[in-house]
Amino acid sequence: MTHPSPSPSPLAAPAPGSSSAPKLSSVPSPSPQPSPPAVSQPSPTASGTGESRTPAHPQPTQPPPSVDGEYSGIDPAAMDDFERVLGRAEDTLGRNEPLIRRALERLDLDTSGLSALRETRSWIGTGRPDLRRRSETIRKEQTGWGASSGGVPAGPVAFDEALYGKAARDPDVYAATTRLAEAAKSGEIDEKTLAELEKRTGDATFATALMNALGATRFRGLMTDTVGPGRENDKQAKRLQTALGRTLGTAGSKLGKVWYDELTSDLDPSGKAGYTDWKRGYATVLALKHGTFGSVFLLTIAKKIDACDRQAPLHPNVMADLMGALGRDPAAAQDFFASDPSALKHYLTERSLGDGGEALGKALEAATLTFRDHDGSPDKPSRGYLSAKLASEFVHLEAGRITNGGDSFVKSVSTGRILAGYIGDIDRVAKGGRDPITSGVQGADSPSASGQDPWGAQFNKRELHRVMKEAFTDSGAFAPVLAAQTAFTGLLLDYGAVEMSKGRGDAVLLANAKRIGAGFGMITDAAGLAKIDQGKELDEAQTRNMKVLTAVVNTGLAIPQKAAWPIGAGVIGAWTGLLEDSLKGDAEDRARGDANAAVDRTRVLLHDLTAQAMLKHGLFGSAEPPDKTHPWASLEGMRHGEDPRKNPNNFLEDDGRTLMPMDKLVDEKAAGGPDDRRLEAYERWLYGGLSGKPWQDVEDPLDQGFTNGFARYGA
Repeated sequence: MTHPSPSPSPLAAPAPGSSSAPKLSSVPSPSPQPSPPAVSQPSPTASGTGESRTPAHPQPTQPPPSVDGEYSGIDPAAMDDFERVLGRAEDTLGRNEPLIRRALERLDLDTSGLSALRETRSWIGTGRPDLRRRSETIRKEQTGWGASSGGVPAGPVAFDEALYGKAARDPDVYAATTRLAEAAKSGEIDEKTLAELEKRTGDATFATALMNALGATRFRGLMTDTVGPGRENDKQAKRLQTALGRTLGTAGSKLGKVWYDELTSDLDPSGKAGYTDWKRGYATVLALKHGTFGSVFLLTIAKKIDACDRQAPLHPNVMADLMGALGRDPAAAQDFFASDPSALKHYLTERSLGDGGEALGKALEAATLTFRDHDGSPDKPSRGYLSAKLASEFVHLEAGRITNGGDSFVKSVSTGRILAGYIGDIDRVAKGGRDPITSGVQGADSPSASGQDPWGAQFNKRELHRVMKEAFTDSGAFAPVLAAQTAFTGLLLDYGAVEMSKGRGDAVLLANAKRIGAGFGMITDAAGLAKIDQGKELDEAQTRNMKVLTAVVNTGLAIPQKAAWPIGAGVIGAWTGLLEDSLKGDAEDRARGDANAAVDRTRVLLHDLTAQAMLKHGLFGSAEPPDKTHPWASLEGMRHGEDPRKNPNNFLEDDGRTLMPMDKLVDEKAAGGPDDRRLEAYERWLYGGLSGKPWQDVEDPLDQGFTNGFARYGA
């Protein structure tokens, strides 16, 4: 008896006598179509009524979607059944083919035709995973990424074959692309879709496949739909912006030049009379805001948007976010300003970004402070050379803007940080006499400092003073410059002490004292502190700046002197943080020197840093056992054999070579009120003759050089 084949049957039987497998495509048809049910004919019944005892098949309420060359209709349930039938067929072939082969071989019959069974089994094994993946893709789209909670709908579901290929046959990528396309049409993003996307923004494989499946044009369209009127406070839209931007950033350079060219194709102002839809530009920039991109790509985007903005100004938010993106990529920021001679002037004097100078300031900090070196040459400039050149041009352009009137387009704190990064050049200019002919780069090394100097910025003294004076009305700009000056002072004094310890005399130390004095004089004069008349009430800006100066005096010994030089924005921020912590307390109560004269306060700081440098290099002798000029030889109340570290008057750290910072010299939390015994012991040792000849030999010439330098600007 012949048994019927199970239905559905995915395999065609080979022709009789054929010795090869049936011709099959390498992958089975991914979209088996359920055969339409045969029309039921009434069957006679016992009663002869013609009524069927078998219930009619339920009919779908809606017709299945049409199928064309791009789409197929897949019934997930039928697909699963089909895949399971194929699985049974694969198992059957696997079990029976060897049995048949052995039987034929025992009969010495030809077995070549059995290769068709093996090939068929291999074909089934290759095709089943894709069938399962297609079924999973539909479920992901309908329930995994969609709002449906009732399971996959019955009957055929439209399946985009082209999109499936673009999505690299990844169920999540297919589902994400489909749902995002629906969001673009409806203007609403499903919460579940958004949550699933957010979970995968850091997955490079998913991100790259999704960006390729979407394409650059559709991606920009999605971003564009999240901005504009009515979207300002839309939390869902902002979440989508962030998720898409991070996904693009994760994909990064894997997308290739063609993709990125398409992303920016509509941002080219040529032939458009200078006009571009500001939302398209803003959407592109928003993607940059949330991702990390290659410098070359970021620079390309920045230049295209800049060109559009110059012909027809875009919304200020577009340019502010663009500068924010450049601020996170120092190389792109530097190339943006250095490659176009007009860019710096344009953004400093012509184009306000409407954010108080925050974004432009960050971009300029990145461009001028990140790369510091002495590589290359003026003909073949290194990044360090370009940094110094931009810093010099920045001061020159800002000084011109101040002369011509008008507000700064850069936040003053950023100006302060840039100046702090070139503190050595400020000191050199303050002490020098002749101004440079033009703004530019300084290449000569200082003979009074160790090692090779980085490329420095040339400043005109009057222009520099003008820029500092305007910026220092904000104590937030004054603080980093003063902190950098303190650190640089320590560096110069340390080198002078090294020279003395090697028996080369105090010439370097004293020369540096004059340079330091000139720098402090110019800085404090620009801050309105160098020429304060006796008894005159300070204005609000002067009061804030005097508190900063006091904080520097109190924390000067705590500012690290071992940081890599030249300094970068991160180090400047750390120093400024120390000052801010000091300002939270009562800085005035711990001030030393004449409260009405900046020169006295900075002279105290000079003494502290000089004594610290001399202690460090053993110029006051050994600590253990202490030489007669070492502090531990003259501590009050110390008995023979006692550990000086435990003496309540000790003002050195345990190494015997480092002065304690002010918060240790003065115990603010003592039970009976502030205890300044250690501070008094320090001043007794330094100024009372106990420090001996090492200090006496340098104190007067040190003060003279400092005062002469300071006197150029203040008392």
